[in-house]
Amino acid sequence: MSKHGSGQRLWAPRHSGWTLAHHLLPSFVLFAFVSATGTYALLHGRPVLSTALFASALAVLMGIVSALRRPTADQPVQEAAVATSTGTRAATWFPMVRTSAVWAAAVMGLAVVILVASIALSARLLFIHSYDPLLLILLLAVLLVMGGVYVLNRGIHMARVAATAQEPGVYLTRSRILLYGSRGTQEIYWNDVTGITEADPPRRRPLGKRGPAWIVLSQSLEQPGARGKLVIPVHELSANPDQLKRTLDHYWVHAAERLELGTEAALLRVEGFIPLD
Repeated sequence: MSKHGSGQRLWAPRHSGWTLAHHLLPSFVLFAFVSATGTYALLHGRPVLSTALFASALAVLMGIVSALRRPTADQPVQEAAVATSTGTRAATWFPMVRTSAVWAAAVMGLAVVILVASIALSARLLFIHSYDPLLLILLLAVLLVMGGVYVLNRGIHMARVAATAQEPGVYLTRSRILLYGSRGTQEIYWNDVTGITEADPPRRRPLGKRGPAWIVLSQSLEQPGARGKLVIPVHELSANPDQLKRTLDHYWVHAAERLELGTEAALLRVEGFIPLD
């Protein structure tokens, strides 16, 4: 069995307390600015514009509340049954954050309000009234619509997690790896994995100093139906990402030991991959 906490830690613990508040500072500033702008628009007789702005501010606030409510402690790895493409299998489960259906519906509702108000405002300013400068009006319309599309996309991802009967997370079975997350359900066979790495999106570091945003399992494109890779978003994990990465590395290399996945023996082994603080 591997030594407890062996290897270099790739991810810092999740932000909490003042560190989390500092990390969310841009969101607080955006919320204050959009709320103030919405209030100004309402006081100056612009109800459609204020509706779009207030809905945007509320969407930002919901994002802040979600981050503040999220537990900072890592959720333990567990045994679980998982539905695969060939039936139910025993698995070792690394949990992810689950969103309630009500919360997801509220976010999608706000997105619809933002989009409808933005389109109505754009049509009114562009076709009913003659406002100058036209470029500024077009820029405002584009920004509001983009904001609505972004919120709608977040709501759709949240709804995918909330709607599934299977608990979200990464499931390791004897034959395959399954991901139930905001992008739906994905699976990849151990024998098809060609590499396991950590990575960030091109030219961005969404998690900042905490660590890479993704754990990427590469797959040979020669396999029938292969997508090329399975991407695990670290920010959705409520389990420890270092523990997951070390577990994936171990069972990818030691094929014979995959037989213990989904059993108590796997949990005992995986416990040894928890990084030391």
